[in-house]
Amino acid sequence: MFNKHSLILRLAIALVLTSLIVGVIAVKYYYRSVYQQEVEKANLAIAQLHMTVSSTASIAAYLQDEDLAIEVISGLLKNDSILAAQIQGTQPLASQGEGDWQQAKTFTLYNPFFANEAVGQMRLLPAWSMIEQRARSIAQSSAQLLVFQTLAVLLTFTVLAYFIITKPMTRLNTQLKGITPSGDNRLHIPFAHNASEIGEITHSINAMLAQTERLFNQERALRSEVQKLEGRLRLLFEHAASAMILARREGNIILYNASTERLFNRLGIPLEKDLYQLVARTFNEPEKIIRSIRNSLDQHDIATGEYQLCTDCQQDCIWAHILVTRSYGKEQDTYLQIFINDITRHKKMVAELNEAATTDRLTGLFNRLGGEQAAQQRLDNDQDITLMLIDLDGFKPINDVYGHDAGDDILCHVATQLQHHVRKEDVCIRWGGDEFVIILDALEQTPALHLADKLREALSQATRLDNGEQVSVGASIGIATSPEHGTTLQDLVIAADQAMYKVKNQQKNAVAMADI
Repeated sequence: MFNKHSLILRLAIALVLTSLIVGVIAVKYYYRSVYQQEVEKANLAIAQLHMTVSSTASIAAYLQDEDLAIEVISGLLKNDSILAAQIQGTQPLASQGEGDWQQAKTFTLYNPFFANEAVGQMRLLPAWSMIEQRARSIAQSSAQLLVFQTLAVLLTFTVLAYFIITKPMTRLNTQLKGITPSGDNRLHIPFAHNASEIGEITHSINAMLAQTERLFNQERALRSEVQKLEGRLRLLFEHAASAMILARREGNIILYNASTERLFNRLGIPLEKDLYQLVARTFNEPEKIIRSIRNSLDQHDIATGEYQLCTDCQQDCIWAHILVTRSYGKEQDTYLQIFINDITRHKKMVAELNEAATTDRLTGLFNRLGGEQAAQQRLDNDQDITLMLIDLDGFKPINDVYGHDAGDDILCHVATQLQHHVRKEDVCIRWGGDEFVIILDALEQTPALHLADKLREALSQATRLDNGEQVSVGASIGIATSPEHGTTLQDLVIAADQAMYKVKNQQKNAVAMADI
């Protein structure tokens, strides 16, 4: 198939154009040079003719011999380069031919015996038209020969270029079209081109094909590994126990797994396409959550927290642990990876353990640890409190006489009375043994003493045991208020303890305010 952009055609066109330009200049110069040479040859021939007949012509002029002069002129005219000739001495002797004598060449004739004495002239009129025509003919023939040689060289060069360059490269192109980049086929080096530029190109292409084959094999191996890894990751993603969501930073949800669907189906909340709308419908205080997550991501590219979910389908609160990480795509797109774990059971377990650790198992009141934490929390919030330390009077004899079960009944009776006579937000504590502590908002001395005395009377009421007998205990109560009696829990306990023992040492079953 003809290719108008082929190298051989472009090379031939370039050579033809170059040859035309150079040829025109060369032919023009060569033509002029040959023409000038032929004219000069004609002039030289005329000068040589003069030299040949100058002796005879000089004698004819010296002797004024007309016959001899005519003979000399007749001999000169036999040369086709001479159009006319004339010899004269002291007077014209002979003249033959016609023409423009202004173009004639004049030669001086000298005395045969005295070389310096002029005896006449010989005028020769060259046949300029014939000389110029012959010169042009020779110049044209030479120029045509030069053009023919140039065309022959051009054609020869084009043919050689085709067989040496174009044809091998065409074969290489045909071979290259049939080669698969990932295959093991290679190009064959053209004949006689093992060390030429075409051979070097072939070697380079074969090296590139070998490198390409290696890269293809590596790419296949890597693709296989990626596919295996992708399958594992997809399996992990789809079967993960945690809910996973992939979203853009602006909130568009791209992907989520089956655990996410199960979680939101259990909550009775439809999955939204917008992450922030989903958070708003799912969590309590969503604006606070979104702001907290964004602040953490801006600082650390990761955010985590435990948040409570709101749901209409059940009364029990649901807690979730959320881990949000930020990642970047190829074009610097920002993505959010959200991992949601239901930690409700964990929260309940922690709450139960915390309650067991802070609650007295017998009475249901705070134990000493729980009470200290509750009291310390109020003090940490700069809240003034009133602390009542209660020690039961007559409890040990009942415990010794009627047994531990009876003692437990008394302690439960005391706990019930305390909870009945204080507000819900007040803290009742079994401090240890038969000691109890009540934490209230700070009271003035008179109201505090009045409430303590009311509690003492309630605790002193008789309690019926399982065997039908009625027993009763008294209560010695010491009172301390912050900040008058101290600013720490320990200071308040010590002050109330001192006031309580002051009652015990005096009369028991009474109340007293700590000294300032």
